[in-house]
Formats: sequence, structure tokens, C-alpha cells
Amino acid sequence: MKYNKNHMEFLSKIWDRKNNQVLICPLCKGKMIVVQLEPIQDVENAYVPYDTIIECTHCDFKISAESFSILGSVKDFDLKYIQIASWSPSGSRVISRYEHILDYDLLKKLKESTELKEFLIVNKQVIQVIG
Repeated sequence: MKYNKNHMEFLSKIWDRKNNQVLICPLCKGKMIVVQLEPIQDVENAYVPYDTIIECTHCDFKISAESFSILGSVKDFDLKYIQIASWSPSGSRVISRYEHILDYDLLKKLKESTELKEFLIVNKQVIQVIG
């Protein structure tokens, strides 16, 4: 299944916020994993995106996507968008703005702490805080 930005609502439904923040397969309810493959040339992106497969560890369900991660801190957020303060691969300070499916209370705690976290971005939407 080729995955595009219009399908992010579907991805948010398989994201289980109550069970260790993992992706849950919509077919068998198994755990899904993110596998980054080849880098994609994208001059508009300050980070290196990868062709990505999100696949179930128990059945044959899989989704093709584009993903990358950013190490940074939450600068600002609302119910739909997050701003992440980080560094580009060249070392410049960057403020990136993305749609997100993250928990509002989690974002509030991260903004207050100013801790650096790794954010997983799939199809230009933040879906997970790693670590």
C-alpha cells in the first residue's frame, strides 16, 4: 500500500498511546516496526528522509512511507502543529514545523523541560518521541 499525507489519520488510529507508544497492526493487532531503507534526495528538507516500510511483526500488513528523525526540543505546539528547535546536518539552528499526532500533555511536559528528544517524522508528520 503506497502511503501519502492524506492517510495520516489512518496511521494515528494504529498508534496506541496507551500501550508503550507502539504502532498496532489494524489487521491482527500485532506490533508494527519502522524500517528505514534508502535515503531520498529532497532539497527542501533540512534532514535526510528515507524510503520507509512500516510493517507488522506478526502478519503481512505493511505500508510504504517516507521518514526521518530530528534531535531537538519542543519550541511551541498546539493541537495540530509542533515546532521543533534543532540543528540541520550542516550545524545551523533550525526551527521546523510539522503536523503531529502526539499527546498534548506529553508535549506540554517536553516544552517545560526543554530536554532534547528524538522525534520520528513519517510523511512529514511527527508520530513518536523516541527515548
